[in-house]
Amino acid sequence: MSNIGIGISDFKMLRVRKNYYIDKTMYIKHIIDNQAGVILVTRPRRFGKTLNMSMLKYYFDCKAKDSKELFRDLKIMKQGKEYTSKLGYYPVIYVTLKDVRNDNFEKMLINLKTELVEIYIDHAYLLKSEKLLDIEKEMFSKILNLKAEEVDMQNALKLLAKLMYKEFEKPVILLIDEYDVPLQNAYVEGYYEEAVKFFKTFYGTTFKDNPYLEKTVLTGVSRVAKESIFSRSK
Repeated sequence: MSNIGIGISDFKMLRVRKNYYIDKTMYIKHIIDNQAGVILVTRPRRFGKTLNMSMLKYYFDCKAKDSKELFRDLKIMKQGKEYTSKLGYYPVIYVTLKDVRNDNFEKMLINLKTELVEIYIDHAYLLKSEKLLDIEKEMFSKILNLKAEEVDMQNALKLLAKLMYKEFEKPVILLIDEYDVPLQNAYVEGYYEEAVKFFKTFYGTTFKDNPYLEKTVLTGVSRVAKESIFSRSK
């Protein structure tokens, strides 16, 4: 039983520890083949969504140093150069919104601001880039140093994608895990209308006409409904 990685949702950890792993790497092929710019994957809780997102991150991320070893002997590596050429090719932004919840809107925004800081810390190397303008580094630092206002937070992912695009000269893969947790919690706690208004702009700014993104993958429990955060305002 020691080789069963109970509760582990990090792909690298499973592979390094040599835990049992059901090969789901053909999911990577499905994502590459899908021509949509934004892909929403909805599954029930405890269905392995986070592990699959972690797998995508390690496969695509051009900053990952041991990708080939992690995917050695798995099915995706037998699918030909069309797919293996994507291994370690793209800059990747990984976001999880599982902890962006609270009992009122203001506290929820604080949690989101903290999550954005963690994401920006992962990409702090951009502050040393010679390809970015000083004002772009100042905008980056504003979010990194917890000084972001609401409008800065709504634009944070698009800004980061732009700066990574300039640095690597490649479009970005954006992975957002549990995209719907903040809204589900807002509904329960009674601030749903405020949350919907915020996230319509947050997601709209991030996805719509964003030339810096190669592809976006979102996971969650909720399907996109007619009155969702992705619909137009009436």
